[in-house]
Amino acid sequence: MTPLLELKNIGRTFGSDPPVQALTHINLRLESGEWLAITGPSGAGKSTLLNIIGLLDRPSSGQYLLHGRDTATLTDEQRAGLRGRHLGFVFQSFHLLPYRSVRENVMLAEVYRRHPRDGRGDRALSALREVGLEARADFSPTKLSGGERQRVAIARALAVSPNLLLCDEPTGNLDSASAARLLDLLQGLNRRGLTIVIVTHDEKVAARASRRVEIIDGRLTEHTSGSPAPRRASSPTGPAREAAPSGITARDLVEETVAGLFAKPARTALTTLGVVIGITALVATVGISRTAGNRIIGTFNELAATEIVVKPRAALATSHNQVIPWDAPARLARLNGVVAAGTLSPVNTKDALVSASPVQDPQQQTAFKLAVQAASPRAFAAARANLKTGRLPDDGHSARADRGAVLGPTAAERLNVRGTSHLPAITIGDQMYLVIGILGNVGRQPDLLGSVIIPEGTARRDFGLTSPSSVIVETQIGAATLIARQAPLALKPDDPKAVAVTFPPEPKRVREAIQSNLNILLLLLGGLSLIVGALGISNITLVSVMERVGEIGLRRALGATKQHIALQFLLESTALGLLGGTAGASLGLLTVVAVSAYQTWAPVLDPAVPLLAPLVGGVIGLVSGTYPALRAAKLEPIEALRS
Repeated sequence: MTPLLELKNIGRTFGSDPPVQALTHINLRLESGEWLAITGPSGAGKSTLLNIIGLLDRPSSGQYLLHGRDTATLTDEQRAGLRGRHLGFVFQSFHLLPYRSVRENVMLAEVYRRHPRDGRGDRALSALREVGLEARADFSPTKLSGGERQRVAIARALAVSPNLLLCDEPTGNLDSASAARLLDLLQGLNRRGLTIVIVTHDEKVAARASRRVEIIDGRLTEHTSGSPAPRRASSPTGPAREAAPSGITARDLVEETVAGLFAKPARTALTTLGVVIGITALVATVGISRTAGNRIIGTFNELAATEIVVKPRAALATSHNQVIPWDAPARLARLNGVVAAGTLSPVNTKDALVSASPVQDPQQQTAFKLAVQAASPRAFAAARANLKTGRLPDDGHSARADRGAVLGPTAAERLNVRGTSHLPAITIGDQMYLVIGILGNVGRQPDLLGSVIIPEGTARRDFGLTSPSSVIVETQIGAATLIARQAPLALKPDDPKAVAVTFPPEPKRVREAIQSNLNILLLLLGGLSLIVGALGISNITLVSVMERVGEIGLRRALGATKQHIALQFLLESTALGLLGGTAGASLGLLTVVAVSAYQTWAPVLDPAVPLLAPLVGGVIGLVSGTYPALRAAKLEPIEALRS
């Protein structure tokens, strides 16, 4: 008859410098229905032998047969399947999950068996009833005594109806009364035919077993104790012959992931906060960049996209030919789409200095070399000039050649002219001019800010200006290209090629360029925030792996494979990313709306951003959780349980 298990010359060596021989030439045969006690001093190798029997560890040498099948030929998935379906474990440290109820801890035994969910809770209650803890089903394990926790661990082991129950010092942390009740429970289970292997150093515990072996210095010695228990015949469909791989349903995986996430809500919230900040920054920067870009483009359309400058071609610029006529503003104003037009010409003052003081002060400079410009009345409107104080010249000033001047704000500051109420005067060379106005700002032609501007007729009389140097034209939005084609014909119909027209590039191209530059700049800031969030998830997930090493060992003992462990941690980190992405998208949109409202801008929101942001968060969580998940999966069951 094939025994339940058989060990042939099993050896186990740890390390290599120097190697430690934990087990040496272990030979053991165990029949179904036996209760075997493994005794020996601490460090003799009792737990090591139990771990090999429970497929938590692999022997360094020898052969381990389970129902006649060599376990060395089993894959990791098949070993996990055997642990989950046919082996039950009772650990000295209980290994109960503190964030799950007693019932849920017992139900965990079925998670990696692909067992139907229907009736799982009832089966857990039945196992708890068997150990006398049905009334504590909804308690937290932290509310139970040591004896009760150990009975919960036994109920969890019994929930899968194992062929073999493995107990590692189950009474080590219990008082004498609790230990006696636990042994009575185990004896009752054995009498019903359950095979039990128990590791202990307590003679009272060993005396309850029907068979006893002792390990000293890694070598096994056979003893006898008590009377043999009834044995069950082995079945050809025993666990080793089935060797079905372990598995978990999608619903169970999701539930275990959710439970893991909310095991420590504060840690989950802080981890998610990193992604929330990153996604919020990304969504907000994209939204604000589009909103600000739209605002900038609006300003561009009003200024740059509506400005035309007409000048003589370079070959004719120094000639005495009058390329641009004096009535150029009136001619252009008749074109449909022109808002304002005016001539603007630099005046050659022949090194004359400009001064606002009639007395030369040797202690400080009172005369300056300033640009002097001649402008027609409508040039100020075409340049979007704002008047700070005083007035602007009109057609009468030019027709009479009045000596009046308008100062740009920079020129006024240098000349120390603060206002026009006291009728200040300046001199250009030997000629005196009354300051009639001071500009505040200009939308175009920034040279005007530091210039002295005199009427066109005055420049013709005092400085011999022969013809306008340029015409500044403001057009309606969208009319710039048309006016640029018509202006040469309107100003020089006999030779339109003598006129050069400068107008802005197509607004759409400039809009795209500005938007692209803004997006790159602000996306870099958002991307940096995302990297910080990803590092936060990776770090916290790694810390979580370190904190949950014992849980990982328990899940491996209950049938989880490396892939199951890795997948759970990946799902947890991905879920954190999705939660952070969703919250970050909402906060980012609110930020865009708040900033737009404060600036009185019209918010521009891309409808794809709030939909893609959670996906981006999920991808960040997935990528940042990969290393911690792989590290968790690499932990061997026995290494995790020892930790």
